[in-house]
Parts: sequence; C-alpha cells; structure tokens
Amino acid sequence: MKRFNGESEEMDNLKASEAKIINGQKRKRAAMKYLFIISIIGFQLVNFVIFYVVQNFNSIIMAFQLKKSGGVIWTFENFSRIYNAFFGSGEKSELMISLTNTFRFFLLGLIMFPVSFVTSYFMYKKVAGHNFFRLVFFLPSILSAVVWTTLYKEIVGPEGPIVKLLMFLRNTDEPMLLLADPKHAIWTVMAYSVWMGIAGNFILYGGALSRIPPEVIEAGQLDGIGWFKEMTHVIVPLIFPTIGMLFLLQLTGIFTASGQILLLTNGAFETNTILFFIFQNVYNVPETSNQYNYASAVGIVFTLLTIPVVFLVRSLLNRIEDVQY
Repeated sequence: MKRFNGESEEMDNLKASEAKIINGQKRKRAAMKYLFIISIIGFQLVNFVIFYVVQNFNSIIMAFQLKKSGGVIWTFENFSRIYNAFFGSGEKSELMISLTNTFRFFLLGLIMFPVSFVTSYFMYKKVAGHNFFRLVFFLPSILSAVVWTTLYKEIVGPEGPIVKLLMFLRNTDEPMLLLADPKHAIWTVMAYSVWMGIAGNFILYGGALSRIPPEVIEAGQLDGIGWFKEMTHVIVPLIFPTIGMLFLLQLTGIFTASGQILLLTNGAFETNTILFFIFQNVYNVPETSNQYNYASAVGIVFTLLTIPVVFLVRSLLNRIEDVQY
C-alpha cells in the first residue's frame, strides 16, 4: 500500500513537473510571438509618435504662443490675426485670397468627380479607342509632375501656341501673361488641374466596376436599357459605397484642395491656396519668426471647420444601405 502511494505521489510530481515545463514553453512561445510583433510594428509606432503625435501636439501649442524679445509668451494674437485677415477693413488679405482659391480648387474637384466617374464608365464599357484614351488620361500619373508643368508653362507662355491663338482672336500684338497676371494666373493653373485630375480615381472606380456580375449587365441589356439608364440605374447603385467613400475623401480635403502651385507660380500672382499658404509660412522662414505660430493657428482653425462637415456627410452616407452582390 505504501509502495502504491509512493508511486502515485511520484507520478503526480512528474505530471506537475511536465505541466510546469509545458507552461514555461507556452509562455516562452507567447513572449517570442509578442517580441516578433513588437519588432515589426515598433519602428513604425516610434516613427508615428515622433513625427505625427509629437509634431501635431507641438503645432497646437505653438498656435497659442509668440516669440518676444524676453522669450515665449502665451497669447491668442495668432487667432486675432486670422480674424482680422477675414473680417478686417482694407484690401483683400493674402489669407482671404488663399481661401478663395482653395474653394475654387475644391469646386473644380467636385466638378471633376462625376467627370472622372463617367470617364471610368466608358473605359469599363471599352468604347472605341478606349486603350488610347486610357493612356492619355494616365500619362500625368506615369511621367513626373516636373515634366508636365515645364511643358505646360511652355504651351501657355508668352511664345506658346495658346497665347498666339488668343492674340489672333483678340487681334492684338500684345502677348498675354497667363501665368504672370493675377487676372489669369489662377484660372490657368486650374486649367492645368483639369487634365491632371481626370484619372485621379480611375483605379478605385475600375476595381469597383470589375466586381459587377456580368449577368446583371446582360439582364439590363436584354431589357433594352440604354447606356445612360445602365449607368444611373444599375452601375451607380451597385458601386455606391465606393462613390460615397471617394466623395467623403473629397470633402475632407475642402480646405486642402490645391493645384500644382509650387511648380507653376510658387504662389505668386494671387494663386496661393490655404495649403500652400501654410507651406510658405514654414518654409525658408527663420526660426525666430512668428510665422510658424501663425501657420499653426491657421491649420487649427481650418481643421476645426472641416471636422463637422466630414462627420455630417459621413452620417448621411451611412444611412444608405450597401448593395450585396
């Protein structure tokens, strides 16, 4: 009996030892697993904290600060400058001009939104010459922006064909400075943005269109619907989630809408936008200047104005049910 009890106790000790070893191996594997995950995302996390969280937090603080001879003071003067730029008396401020141009580019983006969709639809239907048009529309994405802006500046320059044509139509020998005249510069930059923006959503639209079952399209064709009804009554409802997402992204950029300002005019001749205005106020500006603080305040103001618009549009889009197919 004692021998049996001794063997039983020895077996229990052996099982406990094995269980301890197994648990230790499990903990070791779990630790290695978490160590592997941390090694994968650790660098990205540190990069995110340093270059996004810290920088944005610092920008918020700077909006409420000004550098004076005696050091740094806390103040709302930067926000007062913004208020005076919009509502103060006198000639139109640079910030007001930038906001006006930003809205122009935003409205252009809204106009190009359905144009891009219709173009994608006809590419999907493989109209005659669709491969050629696809190449033409994708060329701005293939070649460098520097190449296109240089070419465009030559086309609309004083000796370019566009100016020559305008001189002929106006019956004058005086060339028009399309990129060097405040009356024409912003519209010339926007004209450049039209072609550049057509292919902006081609890939996303193309992916959504390719998922549509061919049977659905064939059923519509058997019912005798034309291309317009097919696009509006069949295609749009089926890919509406993609359209809604792209429209939401379009609205989130309401105050960051901008064209190729840097390479075409560098913000001169009243072509500034809010985005480029902030860029100019932090680029090549002495660290002792208060322009950093002013640019931070401008960024905060327009961020706060954007947030309710985005949430409102998102809530409206969420009320529309997704189509399952």
